[in-house]
Amino acid sequence: MIKINSCIFTLLVFAVFTSCNSRKEQEKQADMRLKHIELLIGQNTLNTAKIEIDSIHILFPRLVEKRRIAAAFEDTIVRRESSRTLAYCDSVLPKKQHELDSIQVNFRFEKNVTYQDFGNFVYKTQLTESNSNRIYLKSYVDENNDLYLISNYCGAKIDHNSVEVAVNDLLARTDTLATTNAANHSFTVGGMRWETLTYKNETANGVASFITQEVTKRIKVSLHGKKTYVYYLADSDKKAIAETYRLWIVKKDVTQLEKEIKKAKARIARINKFRK
Repeated sequence: MIKINSCIFTLLVFAVFTSCNSRKEQEKQADMRLKHIELLIGQNTLNTAKIEIDSIHILFPRLVEKRRIAAAFEDTIVRRESSRTLAYCDSVLPKKQHELDSIQVNFRFEKNVTYQDFGNFVYKTQLTESNSNRIYLKSYVDENNDLYLISNYCGAKIDHNSVEVAVNDLLARTDTLATTNAANHSFTVGGMRWETLTYKNETANGVASFITQEVTKRIKVSLHGKKTYVYYLADSDKKAIAETYRLWIVKKDVTQLEKEIKKAKARIARINKFRK
């Protein structure tokens, strides 16, 4: 019995010794990784430093103090990245805002407060009241930074459901809108047929972008449906669509810069609050 107790005691001492020895080895390894992380941060190799920080948490889950140091390094990286983002955005935003303002002077803001959540920025030559009896492509950008391309047709019934634009062998074509789609609207008054297709953002499949790129060339428009109607895009409409597309791009840039500034400030504020 005494021998058994003696063996158990010996095993316990060995286990404790081994455990202590193992912990010391883990702390040594963790310290080496932490020094490497500090070096990486000093070299601005931040992505690699993030990977090393993750390894500290994965490999040494019980070394709480080492993980606290790793978390502090992570905050240092976030603060540094956020400061860079702020510096970049603060330098670019005024230029983009100036560009936006210079484009927007040629647009009029239209909004029906009863039916619309977002108002529209419409190019001066494509105002609704000036183009009610015309076959043409119209575009506008709304306050939510959505781009719309509208095919307006009046004449004999063709039931068109898609729009194709082409320059020689180059072309772009919108999605096909079924007659049951709310974006496909038509009616007849006094024997005159009115048909309107409305495309939002990606559903236009790059038609506005195509027109913008080919704005100096003769662009053929084909309205496809039960019948096909062909016409050539007026210079004024080409310019209006190109300017609207440009407005859309710049408005998105400005919005994204403002979001990045807000996010960077929030990250820095969170770290400052946590570290107090």
